[in-house]
Amino acid sequence: MMKLLQKIDCLLFPKQERNHYIEYIWLVYLAIFFTSLYYYHPIKYSLFYAVLGTFLFLVVYFNGYNTSANKIKWNILAILIIGSFMTALTPGASIFFVYAAAFCCRLGNTKKAVIGLIIVSIWIVSLVLVFKFSVYFYIPALLYSLIIGAVNIYQYTIQQKDIELLLSQNEVKHLAKISERERIARDLHDLIGHTFSVITLKAELAGKLIDSDNKKAKNEILEVETISREALKQIREVVTGYRSSDLNTELAHAKHLLESHNIHFTYEFKNFEMKDSINKELAIILKELITNVLKHAKAQRVSTQISLENNSANMKVEDDGIGLNSNYNNGFGLKGIKERVKKLSGSFTIQSNSSTISNTSFMVKIPL
Repeated sequence: MMKLLQKIDCLLFPKQERNHYIEYIWLVYLAIFFTSLYYYHPIKYSLFYAVLGTFLFLVVYFNGYNTSANKIKWNILAILIIGSFMTALTPGASIFFVYAAAFCCRLGNTKKAVIGLIIVSIWIVSLVLVFKFSVYFYIPALLYSLIIGAVNIYQYTIQQKDIELLLSQNEVKHLAKISERERIARDLHDLIGHTFSVITLKAELAGKLIDSDNKKAKNEILEVETISREALKQIREVVTGYRSSDLNTELAHAKHLLESHNIHFTYEFKNFEMKDSINKELAIILKELITNVLKHAKAQRVSTQISLENNSANMKVEDDGIGLNSNYNNGFGLKGIKERVKKLSGSFTIQSNSSTISNTSFMVKIPL
């Protein structure tokens, strides 16, 4: 029996997934129509016409829950017409006009719903004026149509706002997921790109030394192992969002890394108060810039100055290498830096001249 009822429910509401109870409960008020018909049936075959009219009403009624806001007006009009014919049988047909008023909330927006309710009210008044219906018809029809219609409009408006809020929250969650993926992608690029560049350079150095100086080659290979283990640890920290790198650590790491490749590195950094998030981002940016210098600049000297000016954290990384070519903006690393700086409402500028032996300067400015 339950399966049969479920099949009927799916047939009546094919586009909706939730269970339906209230739509069926509202039909209880049809009892008013048939009770009134029992006591008042002025024409022959009243019951036949009542059953036929009710069947047509039910078709329109259930269709109204599956149709669009643009088409619901035809359902309302059909119910008004059915109700108008049913008034010839009994004043209890006023209930059909209440159903029409109840559907006005589904017209798309509050303004259209109110206009629809006014039209239903005018329709009722017009029937009364033309056919001189009794007070037993027009008082319930007009009063309950206005009350039920207004309540439905209010509730439907609140329901739509709740749906919009839920959609907005889902959109925020979706954007947060995208942002987190992009953060992980940037962090992994900055970390993996840096780490594998160092591993590649040290492996090449070990390969050159293996025939001439086994001890130094062994030391380089041991450093590759150490760097690999540290990179694995940092990757785990990046994925979980708890990366512990800061500027002091990164500066020390940069000095060790550059000078192990015979590149002189100097830096100036007097600690000043800044958010951990800004400190972390500057550390990641510094790591990427040092990696770029190591891979592309062919520099002999690199310097970094980190200072507080006008309530902004300024970081300048400068090298004496060969400069940047015209396609430098296409690199993922520099794009990642720009995205990080933009996220913090900062600025990122580059000064370079590849046609002459000239310094290349990277300037990052982050408001605190």
